[in-house]
Amino acid sequence: MTLLRLALGYAPWLIWQLTVSALHLAANVCTPGSTYHPRIVKLPMPDFSDFEVLLLTSSITITPGTLVLGISPAADGPRAAFVQALFGDDEELVHADLARMSAKVLSATRGSGADTSRPTGSED
Repeated sequence: MTLLRLALGYAPWLIWQLTVSALHLAANVCTPGSTYHPRIVKLPMPDFSDFEVLLLTSSITITPGTLVLGISPAADGPRAAFVQALFGDDEELVHADLARMSAKVLSATRGSGADTSRPTGSED
């Protein structure tokens, strides 16, 4: 069932996100003046399985304009990813976008009734 949710729900959504992000990045590169405001944010993943961490961080990294810089080990406390966003002038929007992707991953791996609520703010 998880594979079906990934193939029919998450994959098309991710392809759409990749397309929109690529177009946004291309339009920005082709217009004069830089609107890049890179920002590094902390994305908490306290109760994610290894597969969910892999899926989420891979999805973030292949999305144009974002990159996972590292993941804190679970042994050092709640697991978190450190994400660089190229268009990070609005930190709340970056967190909201990452929270939306996290919720999509959890919905695809745990089902639509999964509890996807968790802190999305930076605790640095």
